[in-house]
Amino acid sequence: MVSDSEMIEQRLEASAGVVPVLSLENTVLLPHSLQLLRITAPLDCQLISDVLASGSLLAIDLQQVCSRTGSILSPGTEIRPVCLASIVSPAQLEAGHYSLLVQGHCRARSVTLLNTDTPYRTAMLDLKPDYYPEEPVIHREHRQLELIEHYSRIFADHVSEPTYFHQLHRDIELGMLCDTLAGSLPLESPLQQLILAEQDVDQRSDLLLSFLKSIHRQQQRDPAAAIPSNGFSLN
Repeated sequence: MVSDSEMIEQRLEASAGVVPVLSLENTVLLPHSLQLLRITAPLDCQLISDVLASGSLLAIDLQQVCSRTGSILSPGTEIRPVCLASIVSPAQLEAGHYSLLVQGHCRARSVTLLNTDTPYRTAMLDLKPDYYPEEPVIHREHRQLELIEHYSRIFADHVSEPTYFHQLHRDIELGMLCDTLAGSLPLESPLQQLILAEQDVDQRSDLLLSFLKSIHRQQQRDPAAAIPSNGFSLN
């Protein structure tokens, strides 16, 4: 039987490793996570229309903005971390806009292709599956318990709800656990991007644990602060 990861690799190979790139504002998609998107920009709508017509995959990238001027930066040809994704639930709205549910599959490094026939950005991808060092610097089973414990503290009022109960009681590897927990946290996009960029699972778990501890400390300082849910990313 062909695994999900092998199917994704085969689909990427079918397009010679080249996929359209959808850049999102203040939103990072992680592997094994779902994200609601509302697409309104004309070029992005054309990209989504072409992906739906061809049944291809797409890469989700964080839109780069100049910190000084606030203007959107051109990606150029530098190598960037992205998430290889697929559209699982599309709905076309008025004026050609789209409401989408996208699913993240795998980390990748992307190199933007120049002088292509498409009006939107495309890139050549190199998949980066989870890397587990042969000599781990952490005790991975203990780390999983640490992550779940701190996550449970943050969502203490919700752990009996089906969504959160499912998050905490699945028998999955550490890398997938890190991504699924991080994908449901109210982290700023630069911090989510750090999680996406880290292929080494042990290092990724260190990052996530530090973020969880920071969020819990903030909650302790301000118990009335609510944990916001992930909503639409508007493009």
